[in-house]
Amino acid sequence: MKYLSPFRIASVLLVIFCALHTAGGMLSRASLGAASDAVFDSMQRVHFQFNGADCTWYGFWFGFGLTASIFLLLSAVIAWELERVPLSLWPRLRLMAWALVASHIANTVLAWKYFFAGPGVFGILITLLLGAGILRNERRLAAAMATAPANPPQPERQRALI
Repeated sequence: MKYLSPFRIASVLLVIFCALHTAGGMLSRASLGAASDAVFDSMQRVHFQFNGADCTWYGFWFGFGLTASIFLLLSAVIAWELERVPLSLWPRLRLMAWALVASHIANTVLAWKYFFAGPGVFGILITLLLGAGILRNERRLAAAMATAPANPPQPERQRALI
């Protein structure tokens, strides 16, 4: 189907991932047991000075968590827009697309190492879809170039009207 492309599916998964991460991981406060709750409370209560600012480990955790949510949302927008790129512009955006894949590979590895299966599974699916979108565009570009004339006609130059 025209509307179900790897980039668009990845984009939708990224929005879902962002929403679940933000709502379930950052904004909700489910108890994970007395010991875990005590650590979390200490992270909020204990203040320290860092580079001239009054900080807590909770603030670092929360800030970095929201930063991850923003990264997921930005990735969703980029993935959606990569689908809309005309093939003639694809070579200029190829590096950016592969950099997006590389960043999601790194995040997927970190998700499996430090979190649980949910973010890891999302990361694998998203990374594979982004890679599939790139390969799809590469195949489309190669096919278009194979059918293009060897010496395409050059547009006539227009004289400037003075």
